[in-house]
Amino acid sequence: MKMRAGIYGGLQTVTLGEVEKPEIKPGAILIKNIRSGICGTDLHAYNINGPEVGIDPGNQFGHEMSGVVDEVGEGVTGFKKGQKVFVNPVTFREPNEKLSVLQSCDMAGAFSEYVLVEKPVEGYNVFTLDEELSWDVAAMIEPISVALNGILLCQPKKGDKVVIYGGGIIGLCALACLKSMGIDDVIVTARNPFRSGKVGEMGGILCNTKETDVPSFVMDRWGKSKGNNGEDTWNADFVLDCAGYPGAFEEMLKYARVDSHIGIIALGTSEEKLVENWLCYKACSIHGSFAYTPAVNKQVIDMVTVHQETFLPIATATYGLSEIAEAFAAANDSKKQVKVLIDHSR
Repeated sequence: MKMRAGIYGGLQTVTLGEVEKPEIKPGAILIKNIRSGICGTDLHAYNINGPEVGIDPGNQFGHEMSGVVDEVGEGVTGFKKGQKVFVNPVTFREPNEKLSVLQSCDMAGAFSEYVLVEKPVEGYNVFTLDEELSWDVAAMIEPISVALNGILLCQPKKGDKVVIYGGGIIGLCALACLKSMGIDDVIVTARNPFRSGKVGEMGGILCNTKETDVPSFVMDRWGKSKGNNGEDTWNADFVLDCAGYPGAFEEMLKYARVDSHIGIIALGTSEEKLVENWLCYKACSIHGSFAYTPAVNKQVIDMVTVHQETFLPIATATYGLSEIAEAFAAANDSKKQVKVLIDHSR
């Protein structure tokens, strides 16, 4: 039996194809995708290089997905047909020698009508969702988890002052997480008017990098401190790199306040200067954040269930699966979109 699926064809090429629908088997469940999201990783494959981010031409792909249980395999308990769920693309299938963790995740099949989950375990690779949770927010649990994982590594607390580099998908997800946690002093950098508007709409403090540099803006807003070598530092408790711009990491470290945190979430590829004595003088912590854990997924689900209105502005357009080529073209225009979603019913 065939199903519809988005197929990655190489640079600037995504098509709708027909592939074999996964067959249910003992110890597995079949998920019917309802809503999925186009990730920055997908756009990296679309614009730059698919294999570099684990997406090979000719394959199903996508990893941000939510749906319902369609079939339950023999020997599986705790799941039933029609159950609303989020699927963790990192843990949804058993590790194998054919696919790296990155390939398994990024070619999970979120743009396919059905996905088979091997050895399903509630709270590990499949998470039951509240029936009242918006499908749009459910489809964004994965990128929100990416953002929250980086935030938690920085040991957040109420009253913190936070700088987010980048007003894209992950940056806005981080802003919404922080607002949901009761952290209100959040500066977000952005350049184009559309995303700048989103920062303001979601309650962030906009730093327009077309008009000012980040250190000057932060220090004018929150004042300066003195580092252990007498240098000026900004008064941010932690900084999140959600953009990966060349020079951003060097800037963050140069102006970091003593005993603060830097969280690296973006997949930046430029070489950055790290002066060793800066680390000593700053006594700051640098955290590299990769994906998330099931525990973070659970925390995100609890968060968005209560605060879904905080996250809804991130979703800016929805296209049918039949329009996946148009959806990628739209998602590629950062001046008009943040998160583009795919509705599998169309």
